[in-house]
Order: sequence, then structure tokens, then C-alpha cells
Amino acid sequence: MAKRECILRMRDMAISFKTANGLVKAVRGADLDVCKGETVAIVGESGSGKSVTVKQIMGIRSANEVVESGSIEFTYVDDEGTNRTVDIMKLSERELTSLKGNHIAMVFQDPLTSLDPTMNIGRQLSESIVAHLHLEGEALHTRCIELLDLVGITDPETRLRSYPHQLSGGMRQRVVIAIALSCNPDLLICDEPTTALDVTIQARILQLIIDLQRRMGISVIFITHNLGVVAKVADYVNVMYAGKIIEAGTIDDVFFDPRHPYTWGLLSSMPSVSTDRSERLYTIHGNPPNMLNDVVGDAFAPRNPYALDIDFEQEPPRFIVNEHHWAATWLLDPRAPKVEMPSQLKGRIALMRAEGGGEGV
Repeated sequence: MAKRECILRMRDMAISFKTANGLVKAVRGADLDVCKGETVAIVGESGSGKSVTVKQIMGIRSANEVVESGSIEFTYVDDEGTNRTVDIMKLSERELTSLKGNHIAMVFQDPLTSLDPTMNIGRQLSESIVAHLHLEGEALHTRCIELLDLVGITDPETRLRSYPHQLSGGMRQRVVIAIALSCNPDLLICDEPTTALDVTIQARILQLIIDLQRRMGISVIFITHNLGVVAKVADYVNVMYAGKIIEAGTIDDVFFDPRHPYTWGLLSSMPSVSTDRSERLYTIHGNPPNMLNDVVGDAFAPRNPYALDIDFEQEPPRFIVNEHHWAATWLLDPRAPKVEMPSQLKGRIALMRAEGGGEGV
């Protein structure tokens, strides 16, 4: 495997929220690596901490948010052509704004709420370009046309004069992606960018993101709860549960050789094109833990049919599967009893391999 050039390293990120009922521990020591030209997915149930984790990269924080620990080292080439590494968590507001405009951008879930309904598309697209690239006049207009063309919007001249409510959901999301790409970022964060769209439009937006990533060579962080989406877009996958990343590896590692029981459950509960209509999909029983309470041991233990006694007493460390794959489960401890993944999942993985990998998911 070729040597990876990491541009972002998040370490020990811990985020809590003050509420009337106490402190909610939303993220409990998350680590994340993103390398140049790769798409890294973070997958997990709603409320697992995915969005809160990546919003730290953008400096998006709530008034009741408490950053308990963590660093985010980001490496980029500055205007003088010099390689710089900064800790995003230590930047001033002005420094962070400059970094976000020129090197990091984000696409959110709902394109309608991401756009200002009182401003036409041309004005919204121009704002970031004027602020960071300092273009104006004909050069600014040309750049706006180029961006709309880049994301596949036809008749861009007309669309620049349009308002968000005059566009379809898919077209609005294309505009949001164009705005995110307007200053040629090194890192694009996509927070469930297809959730608010219908299935057909979802597929087109996903393909657009894949094409843009390959064409521009940018790095992408893709947040989703949909493993089918992950199979289509990701190079590396991070599985998140109760505020922690509990398994990480390449797309092949996680889909074809999963080691954490939670990952087994996610894969088993995912429908495939070849699923028998009469076959009941697997369900992960129980509910995620209440993050108002301290988590003792493995957070997944109460829902884990393979849980050991130690799972209820001590949090599992990371166990290395190979140089690019690890999982935090006591089942990988050499002293643990041998537990095989469910036979139903084995069959599904064999089927995915036969169908040509994640494409058949």
C-alpha cells in the first residue's frame, strides 16, 4: 500500500453539552486521520457524535458546548507555497475564518436551510470568492459560471439570477457544493449531503461528489448513517458509537473483515439488492446509552449478544488487525473465547464479494 500523506489528524477529541439535566458527553475521545486525496467516511447511528466531531474542524460550536480535550492538526500549503501545520483548536476566529475559506469547506444536510432565501444564487456564490480570492467584475462572473458548470447545472447564466426556492432540491445541493468548492479547498466535509433528497437525486449527488473528488484530488470527510452510501464513496471507514470511533479500516477491511460486534450489526441490518423480500433484516436490539450517565466498560456491551464479563467493567483498548485496520473490542484479546461473526453476515459478505465488492450493496 502506497504511503499516505495525512493532512488532518484529530486526537482525543472530547465534547460535552450543558443541559438542564446535566452534562451530555457527546464525543468521548475521538481520533481521526484524513489523508490527501482520500475519502474518509464516519458512519454510525443518529446521535453517535458524527456531526459534532467534524464540526470542530469548522469551528462550529454551540453556546452550551464544552470542549474538554482534543487537538486537530491540519497541514496545508499557504499563499507563499510553504507547508504549514496548525492546531485548529488553538486558532483565533480570524485565522480560522481564513483557513475555512481557503482550505476547508463543508456541505450540510439540507440545502434549503444552507442557502439564504432572500439572495439570488449569483450573490451567494460570489460572497466567498470575493472575500477569499478577491475577484470582481468579469473575472468573478466567469468564476461563478465555471463553478455551476463544474457541478453540472445547465444554463448557469439563468441560474445565477434565480433564488433558492426556484430550484429543485438536487439543484440546490449542487449550488451548495459549488459554493463549498469556490475557493478550491483541500478538504471538503460532507455532512449527510443526500439525506433530504429522493433516492434518484441522491445517487446523482453522490456520483457528483465522487467525480469532483477524483478530478480535483481533494480530501473528503463523508458523514452518514447509510452503509450503502459508504460503499460507494469511501476509501477508509470509521465506525462510531456513543461518542467513540470503535472500528476503523479500509473499505475492504470494514465490509469484508469486520471485527466489532456493532459493525457486524450494522452490516447485517443493511438491505442489499439481492435480499429476499421474505427475509427479515437483522435488528440491533436495545438503545444507545444515555450520554448523561457515565459509561462503564464498553458502551455497546448492553446491546452486544457476544459481550464478555469484562465488557461491563473495563473499556476495551484498540486491537490491531493489520496496518490499516483496528477495532476496540475485547473479542480480539488473545485471552478471549473464539467468537465468529454471525453466519448470516458471512453469507452476505460472500455475496458482496461475488457481486464485485461494495458496488452490490
